[in-house]
Amino acid sequence: MTHPNIVIIGHVCIDHNTTENATYTNWGSTVLYIAQYFQQAHNITPTVISAYGPDMTPYATHFTLLPKEPNRTSTLIYENDTRQIPRIWRAHNTTAATAPELTPELSEAIAQADIVIVGTLLPNYSVEYIRELLSHAKPDSLKVLCPQGYFRTVSDNGLVVPRDFTEGPQIIPLFDLVIYSEEDHPRAFAVASEWASYTNHTHIIVTEGPMGASIVTANKPIHIPTVPLSPDEIVDSVGCGDVFDATVTYSYYVHKDLDRAIRDAHKAAAAKLLAIPAQ
Repeated sequence: MTHPNIVIIGHVCIDHNTTENATYTNWGSTVLYIAQYFQQAHNITPTVISAYGPDMTPYATHFTLLPKEPNRTSTLIYENDTRQIPRIWRAHNTTAATAPELTPELSEAIAQADIVIVGTLLPNYSVEYIRELLSHAKPDSLKVLCPQGYFRTVSDNGLVVPRDFTEGPQIIPLFDLVIYSEEDHPRAFAVASEWASYTNHTHIIVTEGPMGASIVTANKPIHIPTVPLSPDEIVDSVGCGDVFDATVTYSYYVHKDLDRAIRDAHKAAAAKLLAIPAQ
């Protein structure tokens, strides 16, 4: 099978992470963790489209970024503390982390993609922007949304706090797969069920941590369990959900079997939880 051409659009960031058993600074974001997964697991190098500053350059040497040169004065910075329940996030440089301009170069990259993934950390990719972005995609490309950023906003003191994904009814039906965590919204299943009633083709998956994940329909969720790890086994949970998203995407693209894709993703996410992060 020929490798798919993959384009990932969304926010990139520099992470300051304090995790279960590690403290480190490195690149971060949904889109880069997903890109790393494809590189390591399938020897595929996706194109990542984002807004970033020159401070990102030292961290992004192993990725293919568009535009090729920094297009902002600074890069979004995230502080993550996964030892806290719920996780604590702070964000900095948010005004620089706007949606990247869809230049002819970027639009052509999207047009050539077999898989188009959108992953947000902030809610500033408007409905109009998403529609324009996807207007450049091939009709038969697999379109995937990882909408975590639509569930968040940043307070005046930099704390990342919840918000309602009010754009959901307009954005969700534009995609084939939508994947997010039950931690992203207090009524994660209820809103997913509501969104499912708006579309006949979008598959909505809600992850449930050690309990597994569910395919949410307008009627009853279809639960697909996993084998949970004990807390003592977990080394680093940062990026685990992104690995899950990437695995679902690739497996579904190859096999067109959503149940299998989620079970494959459970295995990949467990491996990520046990992995020692690169320093």
